[in-house]
Amino acid sequence: MNKKLKLALAALCCIFFAAFSFSSSASALASITMSPMNQKIILNPGEAYRGSFMISSQAKNDEDAEYVITIEPFYVNEDYDIYYANNGDYNQITDWITLSTTSGKLSPNSEKEIYFTVNVPKDAPAGGQYAAIKVTTVNDDGDLDNGLNIKVSYGIAHIIYAEIAGTTSRHGEITSAEVPSFISSGDISGSATIKNTGNVHSDAKYTLQVFPLFSNEELYTNEEKPATATILPDRALYKVIYWEETPKIGIYNVVFTAEFEGVTTQVKKLVIVCPLWLLFVIIFAVILIVFWLSSRAKKRKN
Repeated sequence: MNKKLKLALAALCCIFFAAFSFSSSASALASITMSPMNQKIILNPGEAYRGSFMISSQAKNDEDAEYVITIEPFYVNEDYDIYYANNGDYNQITDWITLSTTSGKLSPNSEKEIYFTVNVPKDAPAGGQYAAIKVTTVNDDGDLDNGLNIKVSYGIAHIIYAEIAGTTSRHGEITSAEVPSFISSGDISGSATIKNTGNVHSDAKYTLQVFPLFSNEELYTNEEKPATATILPDRALYKVIYWEETPKIGIYNVVFTAEFEGVTTQVKKLVIVCPLWLLFVIIFAVILIVFWLSSRAKKRKN
């Protein structure tokens, strides 16, 4: 076996080992969970708030998971993607939080409560404040024979939605609301873009109702448990609600409603659900029938 072939085989072995190690470590790390994932609190200037959350491990191996805890600013960008960059006035709370611990070990099939304290300054501005308490685990895996060293990290975050009491503004606008009229594949849906123009987070509510073409008996509705979404200040959120058990063929009356801070928008539409192949067959059949009727009419006239 020549030298180049040996080197190629060695490289392939290293890649395989790296992929296996990463997969195994990531699987162990991903077994750490958090409860709850977020909490919404109201804070008063000059007062302290003490809260907590649980972290637990269901790792299948016998290794302890080492973790570190950090406090990060939490916000979203214009596309509503989560990011942990400071957004000025809305992330001041990161300087007010202290943790009961910043590192530790979590044994398999165990849990631990993490405490935090928010010391609100007397001059804290009224409105929303947002932070993420991140719990990150890091494992180092290596092989002394080939010098391979892989570091795998996995993080989860406890999001704090805080409202500082005082003069807050709660208002927004629903800039769009839509229901597709024709669906060739997929589910019946309603979508809306809602912008929060206030200075504190607030929840939007979405309901979807589906009726048969000639009946008022609901085939689907989420009125008892409407979908919700928390929208941060100065941000617009686009959200879609689906009827996940939509039949492949049918004609329905659909009502979609979006609500936010006293503003309501409702869309009512007749929706046709039909696969494209069936639509082409129907169009072709209609063309044939029209052609046949036209030819017959001409023959009678002659």
